[in-house]
Amino acid sequence: MSDKKRLLKASVTGLLCGILTSVALLCIFAVIMTKSGLLPVQVIEFVPVGFLALGAVLGGFVATKLNRGAGVIAGALTGFGMLCALSLTAALRGMADFTVLLPCKAAATLLGGIIGGVLAAIRS
Repeated sequence: MSDKKRLLKASVTGLLCGILTSVALLCIFAVIMTKSGLLPVQVIEFVPVGFLALGAVLGGFVATKLNRGAGVIAGALTGFGMLCALSLTAALRGMADFTVLLPCKAAATLLGGIIGGVLAAIRS
């Protein structure tokens, strides 16, 4: 398989792992919040951005391990794909994701993916 195809396949797999991780973390957080309700509303808006970053870290890690190298590129592609999927999903649902938090989400996914890719490259 060519390097570009392997990179694309690894990035898509990392994207799926990152999204599933983010969704799982959000579900766990939702259960905790319905049981306790301890966090103020201002903090609750930024918690999903953190979970998105954690999902991007894992996705970048997985993509780099599957690609067997190119940590920054595989991580950045994974983070960018996660941001595109998030924005496209929000736009299709009619809940335009183009708010003040969009730059925060963009930075979280891109940097998270790159950090995950670099961590995977260091570990190999």
